[in-house]
Amino acid sequence: MEVALIRHGLPNRVEGVAKPDPGLTADGLDQAAAVADALTLLPVRTVASSGLRRALQTAAPTAENLGLTVDIDDDLAEFTMGEDYYIPIEDMIVEQDPRLDRWRAAAADPGMAEAFTEFRQRVTAAVDRVADATRTGSAAVFCHGGVIAACIEKALSGVRLPTTEPEYGSITRVTISATGDWNLRSLNEIHHIERFSARRRERNELSR
Repeated sequence: MEVALIRHGLPNRVEGVAKPDPGLTADGLDQAAAVADALTLLPVRTVASSGLRRALQTAAPTAENLGLTVDIDDDLAEFTMGEDYYIPIEDMIVEQDPRLDRWRAAAADPGMAEAFTEFRQRVTAAVDRVADATRTGSAAVFCHGGVIAACIEKALSGVRLPTTEPEYGSITRVTISATGDWNLRSLNEIHHIERFSARRRERNELSR
């Protein structure tokens, strides 16, 4: 069976709050609508989502289009280290935000290895549950960049791709066999959101 892993749309920036949970920007809502249109081409029978607002708001148009309810699973939530902000990583790169380097250094600390292992196990088990509950057709799982990276790693038998995060609103597809074998079918599909991605890149260039 096939599972479409959708990264949430572009969220608002949030700074200086505990456990930030931003909703989508206007561009993010446009991306969510484009995802919904793209997924009408697939036989989606289940819509699942992280409980975070940016994922739920991305899932909503797809669920409405298909007449399905959104199954919320908090195990699909993104990995965090207690940050009091959410800023799109692309913005942090453009702005040369020093917090990005600090986050990367903390993530690379050997002491974080166990936490990352537990995260990967948590999110892939959640996707397995969605697949098990979807008896026919395919499933759409609305989640986060780190979740998708963990799923790609499992589908590639532990290989970690040296790539950037999937784009906001992108679709990555994996297949999961009846015996539990994962395979990667597609990576970071963006044809449906390319116009929004191009618009955002142009704005970032102008802001430099």
